[in-house]
Amino acid sequence: MIRSKWIVLSWLILLVPTLLLGVGAIHLLNNEEDRLLSTREASIQDRLSAIAGNIDLAVAEVQDGLQFTLRTLPRDNLAVQLERWKRSNPLVRNVFILEDGRLIFPDPQQPASDEEEAFIRRYQALFSDHTAWSEPERDVATTPVNVQAKAILDERKELRELATQAPAPAESVSPSGSPFSSAPQSPVLAGQTGWRSWYADDRLHLIGWFAPSGQNVRYGVEIEMMALLSRLLGSFPSSSPEGVSYALLDGNGNIFHQTGPLDITTDSHPIARVAITGLPHWQVTAYGVPGAQTGSDGIFFIGSLLTGSFMAAILLGGSLLLWQARRHQLDAQHKTSFVSNVSHELKTPLTTIRMYAELLGEGRIANPEKQQRYLDTIIKESQRLSRLVGNVLDFSRLTQGRRSYHREEIALDALIGELLDRQRPRFEEAGIEIAWEPEGTVPLLQSDRDAIEQIFLNLLDNALKYAAAGKKILIRLYEADQALHLSVRDFGPGIPPSHRKRIFQSFHRVDDSLTSGTQGAGLGLSIARQLAMGLGGTLTYSPASGGGSCFELILPLERN
Repeated sequence: MIRSKWIVLSWLILLVPTLLLGVGAIHLLNNEEDRLLSTREASIQDRLSAIAGNIDLAVAEVQDGLQFTLRTLPRDNLAVQLERWKRSNPLVRNVFILEDGRLIFPDPQQPASDEEEAFIRRYQALFSDHTAWSEPERDVATTPVNVQAKAILDERKELRELATQAPAPAESVSPSGSPFSSAPQSPVLAGQTGWRSWYADDRLHLIGWFAPSGQNVRYGVEIEMMALLSRLLGSFPSSSPEGVSYALLDGNGNIFHQTGPLDITTDSHPIARVAITGLPHWQVTAYGVPGAQTGSDGIFFIGSLLTGSFMAAILLGGSLLLWQARRHQLDAQHKTSFVSNVSHELKTPLTTIRMYAELLGEGRIANPEKQQRYLDTIIKESQRLSRLVGNVLDFSRLTQGRRSYHREEIALDALIGELLDRQRPRFEEAGIEIAWEPEGTVPLLQSDRDAIEQIFLNLLDNALKYAAAGKKILIRLYEADQALHLSVRDFGPGIPPSHRKRIFQSFHRVDDSLTSGTQGAGLGLSIARQLAMGLGGTLTYSPASGGGSCFELILPLERN
């Protein structure tokens, strides 16, 4: 005991300064990590703001270009001009004309296509003036065009040209479909303009309109979002810092486009995000492990690794030393207790056998009934001795993994009945009633007969030792969940809650006033459970209602 205290004290003396040093080092590394993390997050946030600003600029340019085209369209044959514009410009999805608050093009009564019908239905609330045409103004990013932004603006050259492209001049449409004749572009008209974001079918739509001054007419355009978005992807960087990916999320949080090495899913959590003003509810996001790619990452990683390794080595070494010392101490106690208990268990039946054998051998007992009683005692003590020796041998084989099982076809109900017939006399002598209740006909079991017999006898011995005061043992056998269940339920004092989790441990005995006078090595239940597990089953314990204990052996059935 004194030696154990010195081991613990030495370990603590080594542990305390090691922990203090490790905690200090980790604290410094954490501070450095936080600083690097903040710096990198700020850099990523700035990068996202630049991407979002470029997208906003591109959307604004497209809207301005489309509005400029609306204001310069000739008023003659406006519907024809708008239709021609729609067909020639990939950014235009649908066009419309309202006059005196009514939709006149496309014809709401006879739409020319399914697309026009869906377009009319999509904006029904807007065309019927149930919803305002204007919406609160949003702040559009105004990132100055510097050297870096100029390269992105050059890439959007095609986008700007498409947005400002007017309907191709052509000749008047003839019945045979010949082109229109060329006509000069109309001057820019004065009036009110605006854009409105619109959500329908869980998708974002953008619709722009123009209302000339002094006229009760409004006409406009719906942007082809896929054409717009596909041309906006040039705003995304072609490369990204290692370990970081950028993504464009739509209004539903779905990934529309991504760049970078990471596999981004809808369950991924971004490390930074910036809203896109020109596309309401859309965002540009960044994913990755912040701080993993900074210049000091190697130093931080190596420092953390060295600190953790040093602390782990000290803690592991000290814990291993303490565990080894404690294990050797417990082993010594268990061995001492085991030898003492087994010696006493062996001495008692051997003394009885020797005494009665000497009396019979000397011929001093003439009464035949007494002679038979002495012989019965010798037989019972011999059986008790055999069970004890068998437990010791099985414990040795199980701990060394040398226990083998010989499986055969077994009628478990017949085997239990046979064992009970052999054991019933000693239970009757102790005044204990055995109630045997097999439930119906149970199927044959492929298992080891000797192992099942030893498990069952250990459970009976346990009930006889510790639950004799209950005067009754109930044994049930039934089939459930493709397994055979054999339960042994006694009506004794039961097992205290503090011991229930340890009753299957080797050498463990419930030491209290109820069992202090009962001899045992603390191996029976441990061996029984190990044998049950070796058979592919298990042995469980549960407190019985009304008092007592219930042990249940569960053996799986093999189905063809």
